[in-house]
Amino acid sequence: MKTRYIFLLLLTSLTLWRCEPNVDEFVPSKGEADFSVFVSIGDSYSAGYTDGALSAYGQTYSFTNIIATELKSVGAGDFKQPMIPEGMSIGSSGNGSYVLAEVNGMLMPVPTPGNPELFTPEYWINDQVPFNNVAVPGAKSFHLVIPQFGDPTLGVGNYNPYYTRFASNPGTSTVLGDAMLNNPTFFSFWIGGNDVLWYALSGGTGSIGTGAYDITPKDLFTNSVNAVVGTLISNGAKGVMCNIPSIDALPYFSYITYDNLILTEQEAQMLNFGYQEYNQYAESLGLPTIEFQEGPNPFVIADDTHPLGLRQMVKGEKVLLSALSGILGEEHWGSVTPLPDNQTLDLAEIDTLTTATNEFNDILKSVAETNKLAFVDANAIMNKLIDGMVIDGLSYNTQFVSGAFFSLDGIHASPRGCAIIANEFIKAINAKYGSSVPMASVNEFPGIKFP
Repeated sequence: MKTRYIFLLLLTSLTLWRCEPNVDEFVPSKGEADFSVFVSIGDSYSAGYTDGALSAYGQTYSFTNIIATELKSVGAGDFKQPMIPEGMSIGSSGNGSYVLAEVNGMLMPVPTPGNPELFTPEYWINDQVPFNNVAVPGAKSFHLVIPQFGDPTLGVGNYNPYYTRFASNPGTSTVLGDAMLNNPTFFSFWIGGNDVLWYALSGGTGSIGTGAYDITPKDLFTNSVNAVVGTLISNGAKGVMCNIPSIDALPYFSYITYDNLILTEQEAQMLNFGYQEYNQYAESLGLPTIEFQEGPNPFVIADDTHPLGLRQMVKGEKVLLSALSGILGEEHWGSVTPLPDNQTLDLAEIDTLTTATNEFNDILKSVAETNKLAFVDANAIMNKLIDGMVIDGLSYNTQFVSGAFFSLDGIHASPRGCAIIANEFIKAINAKYGSSVPMASVNEFPGIKFP
């Protein structure tokens, strides 16, 4: 009897062993693409701009560098970037990278001192070309194909010093030409953000044109994108393109809501007294008055289309993050003093932005489909992030600082945000070319640094 029990026990064990699931090991493969020479072309996102500046930290954790790292498992070579020296950083306003610090009892992003010397010839690295990452902070679509973009003889403000420092021949070469020096077999191309973003950053003070704060004309955008893609695929290269996220997903335009003026009862009474004369005049013209109450209130803004030059904001309008210091400071923007026009976006300006973004996104998708390229719908992904997503047990959303996706400038992604973007690009690549490129482990990348 005992022998029978031992036999049954052995039989049960053997049966259980044979029923163990057979998990196939993930095997990277390149599918129909040749990843041996990967090149990235685009703007600040692709360049690794984060926390309000370009730095070696941001370049290391750029979504393009993350993709390049994963592509090595399917035959990609080195991904050479025009690195900023360690410990240095430079933003578009000359500032350094933002850090969290306590200001008036609040934890706020503040800029560190920048390193403007990075834009002097002493720090140029033109002799190190070619670079695989030729993305340039501030670049618009048409900038990629014009030599003036990197020409320092045009004077400050008339060229892009980020490009000049690594251009193969400043003033003669183009970003696209420098990309082609690598003879790429695969590329990522993400452009268009700045073609609308600079208009938004100016508070809608630009128009349609080629000025710094203008929205790029539709025809120029179309021709530029086609020129870049046509050249990139001319030697048989494959690639991946991406569209433009709506500003609704960017904390820079959503952190301060239109009715974020929080008042005590006494403060509301004082402001109501101060606007008595305005209200009398407004009533005589049949216009809405400016009134305050305890709790949340719409900000007062300057409006040159209004008969009296100022009014309270309405739902759907936006306040730029750059207005925060003026709201909290002695200027009392939005209450005692109207918010300046360049610190807000009204409904008409938002409509202009939305129309342009939708038109450009249609163009980008059409170009990708026509040329049989992989495509990433960044707009849909970031809209999804507004409601939040959970990745390996951790939550990510578009909330400023706490959401973990965006960096301290409220526009560009954090390292973990870059890893999320990289994975979306990899998904699109795998789906289009039948490849099996491994994805990055998002939570292993650095998060927001707290003091």
